[in-house]
Formats: sequence, structure tokens, C-alpha cells
Amino acid sequence: MSESNGEKKSGVPASIFDKNLVVYAGTLESYQGIDILIQAFVSVAKSDPQAFLLIVGGSPEQTQFFSNLAEESGISQQCLLTGRVEQSLAQNYANRAKVQVSPRRSGTNTPLKVYQQLASGVPLVATRIYSHTQVLDDNVAFLVEPEPEDLARGIIEALSNETEAQQKAKNAQLLYQEKYSREVYTQKMINLLEFVTSTPIKRSPGSESSQNQSSNSLNLKSS
Repeated sequence: MSESNGEKKSGVPASIFDKNLVVYAGTLESYQGIDILIQAFVSVAKSDPQAFLLIVGGSPEQTQFFSNLAEESGISQQCLLTGRVEQSLAQNYANRAKVQVSPRRSGTNTPLKVYQQLASGVPLVATRIYSHTQVLDDNVAFLVEPEPEDLARGIIEALSNETEAQQKAKNAQLLYQEKYSREVYTQKMINLLEFVTSTPIKRSPGSESSQNQSSNSLNLKSS
């Protein structure tokens, strides 16, 4: 597999995509729990020598801070931080993961990226906090406590139990299609407008395909 120009610029070698790749893509603010993730991955790396952690996003200062933490934790050979990359490249990395992870330690608003993670078809490990459980449950994700030991357990389970992981990923896609897709949102808006105006609204030809395409974009700036 050859590397794209974007992959070369972000320093991501093509070889990591042959490993059991765990991807976090988003901001690196303290509430995102990146320190918890790195601490958890110490146990993951011991359990699975083929596991590799790719952390996508963050300012240069944040990237350096967490790179140092990974080195101090002894996982620098199984962990890479890219810093900020283009959204299309971040989405590419996330979609090529064996497992995606959202280690957020706190919050009440559901991150935008959770909806894209549901749609991706990639198994998800997420912390059992309100900002996640408004949307996620144990049928669609591996939910864990926001602490290193339980996060490690969830990642190891997602990597090792492929049957369960793929079933959760399929359930997640179905949930997205039924409740959170742009098509569903658009239909709700049409129903509301028709109720308010008492006028049927015709949808233009091809609108469904264009909406489905646009819904596959990954918004990391506010996630």
C-alpha cells in the first residue's frame, strides 16, 4: 500500500494500517481524556503486540505534550500523534481503523464525531458518560468507565472479539440510518414545515444521494 501525500505530510507510515489500529480523531483538550487513553494503551500494547494507537488532531503544543506522555509510558513504538490534519485525511484514518475510541472524561453535549463513528462501520469504544450515552448504548459500542483499566479492557475486547465488535458496528450503522442520518433529519424538517404550512413539500430528484454523501464528512473542529 502506497502512502498518499497527506499521509507523508502527517508522518503516518503505511505499515501501521496492517496492524490492529486503534484511532482517536478529534481535539486534544483535557476533557477528551487523551491521558486516560495513553495510560490505557500501556495494557493494550502488552496484551496485543500488534496493536497501534493513532491519535489525530491537536495543536503542536498538545501533540508534543502527549507524545512525551506516550514516551514516558513506554508505548512510543506503538503510538503516533499526527497533530492537525485535513478533515478528509482524519476521516480516512478513522475509517481504516480496526477500532475507534472516544475516551472523553466529561461533558453533557454529544460530540459531533459520535454520529460519524456510528455511520462508519468501525467498532467503537467509548466512555460511559452522559455525552455519549445520550446516543450510545451497549448494543452499538463497547462502553467503559473513564479510567485507564476499564478503557484498556474495552479496547482489548473490541480488538480480540471480532464477532461481537462487528455486530456492534452493524447495530451502530442501523441506529444511525434510523435516527441520525441527514435523510431522517431532512424528513423531520419537511414534516414540520408541512404541518406548519399545511402544504405538501416536494423533494428535488437526487437530493437523497447528495445528502447521504454530505453526511459522510467528519467534523473534528468542535468534537
